[in-house]
Amino acid sequence: MTYYADFSLYDYDFHEKPEGLTIGWLEDGYDYPVDEVSEEDLANIIDLGSLRQHRSRGWHSCTLCGEYTEHTATSKRAGITYRLGHAEIRAVSDDGVLYVAPNLIIHYIVDHLYGPPAEFIDAVRSEVRRRWPEEK
Repeated sequence: MTYYADFSLYDYDFHEKPEGLTIGWLEDGYDYPVDEVSEEDLANIIDLGSLRQHRSRGWHSCTLCGEYTEHTATSKRAGITYRLGHAEIRAVSDDGVLYVAPNLIIHYIVDHLYGPPAEFIDAVRSEVRRRWPEEK
């Protein structure tokens, strides 16, 4: 995968204007913040991950693990288990900022204790409220 520091411009297609800010694009050899993520916030991230936005044609693995391992996540809200490493999680804050994370962020949080910035967590909460308003 590609490393981007948190809050870098997400510039996937050089033909178009950057569309958001990167969160959780980790790679071996780069430091990252360690922090706890609440079970509710993790479940929200997993639920948004079940949407499998901007899928890639290939699979990316975690370079922090040292060996190839497949990772999955289970969304209770969506009722599915899905594989990580081929899609993005996108969340828009209340003030309109788009945050873009690889769905491997779930593995990074669970197994490597990555602590996403508070701005991303707030945007995830907002995105969940918008997508599933009847539940919150």
